[in-house]
Amino acid sequence: GSSGSSGPAHFIGRLRHQESIEGATATLRCELSKAAPVEWRKGRESLRDGDRHSLRQDGAVCELQICGLAVADAGEYSCVCGEERTSATLTVKALPSGPSSG
Repeated sequence: GSSGSSGPAHFIGRLRHQESIEGATATLRCELSKAAPVEWRKGRESLRDGDRHSLRQDGAVCELQICGLAVADAGEYSCVCGEERTSATLTVKALPSGPSSG
C-alpha cells in the first residue's frame, strides 16, 4: 500500500521566464508532482498542438515548444493542471533590421 499522498497533482518545477529572439525556438518547461493532464495557455487563449506549437508531456514533465518565434508570440504563458497553475513571461526580441527603412 502507498501511504497517503494521493492528493491532486501540483507543480514542483515551475515555468521560468524565457528570453529569445525572432525566428528562434523557445521551450517552456515545468514539472508536476505526478503525471496528470495539463492545459497550456497564452494569456486567456488555449494552445493546441500544431505547426508552431509543440506540446509535449513525458510523465510528469510538461513542455511547450514554440518554433519560428515572432514578436507577437511574446506574452504570458501558463500551464494549468486542475486548480494548480504556473506561468511565466516570454520575451521575444526583434532582430535588428538592416538599413532599409520600412
